[in-house]
Amino acid sequence: MNKTKGEPMSNISPGRIRSPMGGSFTIVSAEAAASLPRDDSARLQFRVPEAWRSPVARNPFAGEAQGRVLEWFAALGCTSEELERARAFDIAGYVGVPFPMLSQEKTVLFARFLSLWLLWDDMHVENLEHRWRIGAEHVLTGRRPPEMTRFDEGWWQLFEELAAGRSARWSRGICQAMATWSDAAVEEATAMRHYGETGVPPRFERQLELRSATIGMYVTLYLLESGYETELPYKFHQQPTVRRLNLLANELVGVGNDIFSFAKDQAQRQPNLVSTLMAERGLSVEEAIQVLIRRHDEAIIEFDQLARLLGSGARTDLRIHRWLRDVRYATLGFSLWEAQAPRYTSYKVVVRERAIEPMFAFV
Repeated sequence: MNKTKGEPMSNISPGRIRSPMGGSFTIVSAEAAASLPRDDSARLQFRVPEAWRSPVARNPFAGEAQGRVLEWFAALGCTSEELERARAFDIAGYVGVPFPMLSQEKTVLFARFLSLWLLWDDMHVENLEHRWRIGAEHVLTGRRPPEMTRFDEGWWQLFEELAAGRSARWSRGICQAMATWSDAAVEEATAMRHYGETGVPPRFERQLELRSATIGMYVTLYLLESGYETELPYKFHQQPTVRRLNLLANELVGVGNDIFSFAKDQAQRQPNLVSTLMAERGLSVEEAIQVLIRRHDEAIIEFDQLARLLGSGARTDLRIHRWLRDVRYATLGFSLWEAQAPRYTSYKVVVRERAIEPMFAFV
């Protein structure tokens, strides 16, 4: 799941970077910023309705799930480097915050899926080494693709489990969603490589489209449904309103991801929606973050408006109400996790000797 855009490719020492408007900001280590005051003013706050926040802050089975994922990775034959990277993921937070209501069994399944996705993306996809290889024709017939890697083997085990008790339509849908994600991830990785060679990022709107496509929520919403005993009707997923809700969920997580990963991306000299906005529109770093926060909050407002239309009526399927609730929890949960995950918080943005820290205000 392309949620972190990889780890540092070199030991870059970030220096002072000047914005197009003439102002300046500095990227420093979290240790260097520890003694600085924080800029947590209202202009840098996400405004999120209280209904988006789960009453359970973290899934109680998340810690156990983390241990079982690491054991599974070792059994798959992951290298010591891969295992070390996985240990740094904060797997418990990664599954436990977005999916607080899952059963023990489903928590472990989701943790395996999300962690394998993140590790595979870091190690292979972003390096343009491997694409998605498991199609519905394999899953539905039990015919394994030839010459599978250890990552392919992990995916095969997961999709065998996921397909059990699910319709062929559902299996085809999640396989196609993974293939679509893989194509978008390769396109984004190619754009990142081009940026590294030329210093020219994609245009903002195209970069946002790629970020939304690679953030992984299209697949995650299929996975979310696997936590239920029954599937939502095919006609439900085909409604334009539901398609728009899916797109908004992807954009919300993608925008939040780039806000919280901006300092890390600057340190690693990777493109980011914040830096692209600064360059295109001549904004300061604070102004660019504010623009993205407003876009995030407007997407939440639209999501809730559409959800009210979808969930109105006394005879609305209770599964739809649960789905809408869980989409909200997962969408916000990923951003809450990113706000405190070590992979994101190892660097800080400093402006006028204050560390910028976007926060959540629940309203």
